[in-house]
Amino acid sequence: MFRWFSPTVATVALIALAGCQSRPASEADKQAFKTFVSDMQQVLKLGIATADTGKQVGVVMLNVKLDQHSAPVSCKASKAPMKYEMMLPADQVRSDFKALASMVEAQCWKTIYPVVPKSIRDEDGTVEVRAPLFVDLPAAAQAPDTPRRQANAQREFFWQHLFRDQPVNSIGRASLYYEANAQGKVQGCLVQIYPHPNRPDDFRLDGKLQAELNSRCMALDLSNLPGFKADMHGKAEGYSELEYAPWKVGRL
Repeated sequence: MFRWFSPTVATVALIALAGCQSRPASEADKQAFKTFVSDMQQVLKLGIATADTGKQVGVVMLNVKLDQHSAPVSCKASKAPMKYEMMLPADQVRSDFKALASMVEAQCWKTIYPVVPKSIRDEDGTVEVRAPLFVDLPAAAQAPDTPRRQANAQREFFWQHLFRDQPVNSIGRASLYYEANAQGKVQGCLVQIYPHPNRPDDFRLDGKLQAELNSRCMALDLSNLPGFKADMHGKAEGYSELEYAPWKVGRL
């Protein structure tokens, strides 16, 4: 029986704002933009909450530009105006800004965003969103030995070994089930790919990709997998879930 890891989502909030558009917008377009920003907030929130990172607390101004394929072409985190800094509790110790900004930008580049509605795109098909991003990933929730952090670290381990240098030409999700012996040698692995909920129309059932992922999984040494532990019978088993897109490949 494989276990399902369901990490607790930490608090990450994006404040909704008018956003940046370089051309006049109708009321319908403004509402469409507001809805898109809200959807964008949710995927960024989940992505940051499931990143393999330690304690991160603070606020940044995040500027994101998406191309005509709704892929990120610019992610820049800068110092937030003091009015947003003052919204954080005074007794809350902030993270080093450079470390916080680096983490936010890295996740921004990896996020699979919803499709940008045509009505809110600029003439070149792009859209730009600028918003303050509040991050609250407390030390207790981010400790290396917590189930949540281990699940995130395992997801990162499988990404680095299966997908990082694997070229993909579609967007989707992958589920991975494994069985291994006490030494970490994989004895059984099943990787399945399926549509991503944010981009179902951009999925392609790629048999060659699925076969390659299964082959790579079978060749893994899981002795270095975070949280790896065999049971009393000398068997280890588990489950992880990954997201992939062309712009995620090659990124740390």
